[in-house]
Amino acid sequence: MLKFFAFMCGMLLISLSMDYIFISLGLVLLTLSWVVLEGSSVMTLSLYSLDQLSWALVLLTFWITMLMVLASNSYYFSLFYPSRFSGVLMSMMILLVLTFSSMDLIYFYLFFEASLIPIYLLIVGWGYQPERLQAGIYMLLYTILASLPLLISLFYMSSSLEGSSFWLLSMGSLNFDMPFWFLISVLAFFVKLPVFYFHLWLPKAHVEAPVSGSMMLAGVLLKLGCYGLMRIMMYFNVYLTFISSFIVSLGLIGGLSVGFICMRQVDLKSLIAYSSVSHMGLVLAGLGAWSLWGYSGSLYMCIAHGLCSSGLFYLSGVTYERSGTRMISMNKGLLNIMPSMSFWWFLMCIGNLGAPISLNLLGELGLIGSVVGFSNYSSLFIMMFSFMGACYSLYLFSGTQHGGFYSGIHSMFDGLTREHLVLLLHFYPLIILMLEIDLISF
Repeated sequence: MLKFFAFMCGMLLISLSMDYIFISLGLVLLTLSWVVLEGSSVMTLSLYSLDQLSWALVLLTFWITMLMVLASNSYYFSLFYPSRFSGVLMSMMILLVLTFSSMDLIYFYLFFEASLIPIYLLIVGWGYQPERLQAGIYMLLYTILASLPLLISLFYMSSSLEGSSFWLLSMGSLNFDMPFWFLISVLAFFVKLPVFYFHLWLPKAHVEAPVSGSMMLAGVLLKLGCYGLMRIMMYFNVYLTFISSFIVSLGLIGGLSVGFICMRQVDLKSLIAYSSVSHMGLVLAGLGAWSLWGYSGSLYMCIAHGLCSSGLFYLSGVTYERSGTRMISMNKGLLNIMPSMSFWWFLMCIGNLGAPISLNLLGELGLIGSVVGFSNYSSLFIMMFSFMGACYSLYLFSGTQHGGFYSGIHSMFDGLTREHLVLLLHFYPLIILMLEIDLISF
């Protein structure tokens, strides 16, 4: 529990104080809490437990919530009901922590569904445009309709195992005669991930959500789908040998298709949202191969993508506050106007394409090794996948930073201290975790 206490103290020091001495002390405590995390550590309390998989995502939840508080400074000095906003953030954090730490199938499902309520309130209550109501309903319909079959499957698996605990997975796996039970069990996680064909709710939700809502969506809520797949697929360990080709193909072809869609986007948030779908396609392919590389690489990718994508959404929010628009064609030439923020755009974009220095590289290498080890024929798709990832990341950077700036923009200024702090705290864990590579071992 010492590392948990150090993490909470560090998070509180950073989020509740803007003094640089307390911020430095908070960074030290947070670094210690990450580094002392050992692969064999398990903390258990009744129906709730934190193994190495749950603990990593709980830390990510705390970290992103802290950054949301720092990034939402304008809500605390305006008429947007700051107390209600803080309550929504805290309730979301508590529900996500309970979801990741639940070792009971039914409790996991309840908290999994309850986490939709705070993000829906964020989108509808603090969104930008009237279309936020449609985006919120769109998200609820997709996720709730896909989750009802999961509830039926969980009841069936609980009765088959004579219990509803995740720990019963170690006593054996279930071998179903038909793919029907597998499909209805993972459909909710396919929507939450999201997988191509089930992804249409995500760009709408991101475009209409406030900056903090987009940070939570990309940083943690998408990781619920990956976490659920990593837990539930253990039940179908025997059957996965028959369905793995379908999962790998769906992940690769879907992610590659979304990569082409990214090149047609004209909205900053929409481009970043579709790039998240593309990265999650590679995660699905790595999980479908069902190897040690794919399993650990998926977790690395979840943490790295959560931090990097959240930073990109925050940068798009900073640009929107300055220019009043998210159109790429009207946000050109920012390198001449906001040179220090261009540095953060560069770091986040190279992290998004999986270049060295960030944890994204490790996650992509593990996933690529898993998929290529599964089938040599997938090498062609992997090469195209990596190429398209570089294309839309460079398109995002060059489209906003280079060229002549829009003459209709009258007031643009460089980054504030608070904005640089938020971006530093996004990129800081990516470097620390890359150096401490044995942090989460299997």
